[in-house]
Amino acid sequence: MTAIHQLLPVLSPGDAIGQAVRRMRSAFLEAGFSSEIFAEEIDQRLVGEARPAAALEASVGAGDLVLYHLSIGARSARLFAGLGCRRAMVYHNITPSPYYRTTSPRVAYWLDQGRRDLARLAPVVELGIGDSAYNAAELRAAGCPATMVIPPPVDLARLSPRPAHPAGPPRLIFVSRLAPNKRQEELIRVLAALRACWQPEATLVLPGGWNDTETYAAGLRRLSRDLGVAGAVKLPGRRSDRELGDLYAGATVAVCASEHEGFGMHVLEAWAFDLPLVARAAAAVPETVGDAGILLDTDDPLVWAAVVDRVIRDARLRNLLIERGRRRLGDFSDAALEVRMSELLDRLDLSGQGAPRAVPRS
Repeated sequence: MTAIHQLLPVLSPGDAIGQAVRRMRSAFLEAGFSSEIFAEEIDQRLVGEARPAAALEASVGAGDLVLYHLSIGARSARLFAGLGCRRAMVYHNITPSPYYRTTSPRVAYWLDQGRRDLARLAPVVELGIGDSAYNAAELRAAGCPATMVIPPPVDLARLSPRPAHPAGPPRLIFVSRLAPNKRQEELIRVLAALRACWQPEATLVLPGGWNDTETYAAGLRRLSRDLGVAGAVKLPGRRSDRELGDLYAGATVAVCASEHEGFGMHVLEAWAFDLPLVARAAAAVPETVGDAGILLDTDDPLVWAAVVDRVIRDARLRNLLIERGRRRLGDFSDAALEVRMSELLDRLDLSGQGAPRAVPRS
């Protein structure tokens, strides 16, 4: 039986790549292929779902396929490059290292290494898979001979989605790790302008971890104090799925000022809670959002604050954004994923080579 295995540096239950890898494995198993996950580091909660990367080479035959998930430099890239089987790559994009050079030189090093890995691997794989057309364009620029787009599989059920019903003053939310490219500082400036001009009781919650970005997180706290909004800005750290769901359900507007996103999973999460979206028109965000949000090409906090206030006050506009978000979310449904995974097998000349069977989704 042909095997389709996946290799990545770190398998974690709490990030978008870990979720995508597990959902793709389920799809391969359902199509009748043998499929395992191999990783350099495996979160203790997922030990039973993956094997050490070092075990991969002895587990593949010449006719098998290995998908490598690239988002940062890692030793597993060298392992992947030396495999004697068929190879394809899933590219989740790599944050430009200048964002991290003062915040975390260690992370900056591995981001630069990731770019070198991209340049080395893209020309030698059969197929490059981008989370977005934005990512696929980077694959082609790196010399990838063939590309396609498969948005990352989405597991929204883990958050218990339901329509948001905020109680109290307006609350803005952006869920992502605290990192310079995410530009959380711009959202703090937006909040200060919003409170000063239109919504004096508005608050902002920024759930997300800050491993390797402690100095950036400290800078966000300092900026909040300097702007007089420290009491209105919450940095609760990394939260459980249940806690994240509760935070989304208590929000009024989802906001995103990120300058670099290869896709933007948080956008889909916001739509799952019927939240209207205001986002910066940068990187892959416009592609992901489509017409289901207000996209701004400025970082002027007064402009942002005026738009957010309009979304809060204008029920007609708010309802329009919510409805468009619901419709756009359908483009990333399980049914849409099945179509794309079928197209992937076609592109790899693997259609019909498995023995389909029902497999519980991760």
